[in-house]
Amino acid sequence: MSAHAKLSPSGAHRWMACPGSVVLEAEFPDTSSVYADEGTAAHTLAGWCLDDKLDADVYRGGEIKVGERTFAIDDTMIDNVQDYVKLVREYAASGTLLVEQKVPIGHLTGEAGATGTSDAVIVRGNELVVMDLKYGMGVKVDAANNPQLQMYALGALEEFELLGDFEYITMVIHQPRLNHVSEWSVPVAVLHKFADEVRERSGHVQLAQSLEFDSDPDLLPGFLSPGEKQCKFCKAKATCPARSEEHTSELQSHHDLVCRLLLEK
Repeated sequence: MSAHAKLSPSGAHRWMACPGSVVLEAEFPDTSSVYADEGTAAHTLAGWCLDDKLDADVYRGGEIKVGERTFAIDDTMIDNVQDYVKLVREYAASGTLLVEQKVPIGHLTGEAGATGTSDAVIVRGNELVVMDLKYGMGVKVDAANNPQLQMYALGALEEFELLGDFEYITMVIHQPRLNHVSEWSVPVAVLHKFADEVRERSGHVQLAQSLEFDSDPDLLPGFLSPGEKQCKFCKAKATCPARSEEHTSELQSHHDLVCRLLLEK
């Protein structure tokens, strides 16, 4: 039985860099933005197309409900999803395609039964291909050294190890609304090194979760590491003591610089 992963691949860029963020975020409810829900709708349409072997315009005029929001299958969604569907089909032409494939990650994070869901996994010869659709229009995301895709790839290796002796993993990110495709192909041995890193960082998170911060709040900052990437979408960034301290230090440095310049006049 699969289990919801607290140490999810999609959040790996945050919890691997800042293990204490998992503790802080646990105090906040799970919510979703309109942009995230729109992305979910696009993934749903892509899944229909690939599963049913149909093109996106077949679903024109329909709607997809995500939570409390409803999204129209309009020209914009059709065009962008079809670009992704076309790319997946090109990669899968000489292999076996698995859509919205659940892959185990508990062997990496220590969470029993935990899984992640890869948008597409393709088995072709001695190679596995892991593909990820990103529907947003924000910053371009590259496949190289991407922790989310590497975790999916490791999960796919675990899931399909009996199908063959895989030598290479190819990871692909497609951002159709930015006309961006990024591919990274590496030997399996490279991913095994990353697996060791994930296990180490997961251990840091588990240690942070086991400590009694309520009784000794001074312990928590040792597990917090603010940074642009990990803080950007962190639910706890507004209340994070380490981030607050960092900003205070920056303001103090700016104040000291201004004072020094004024004294030098």
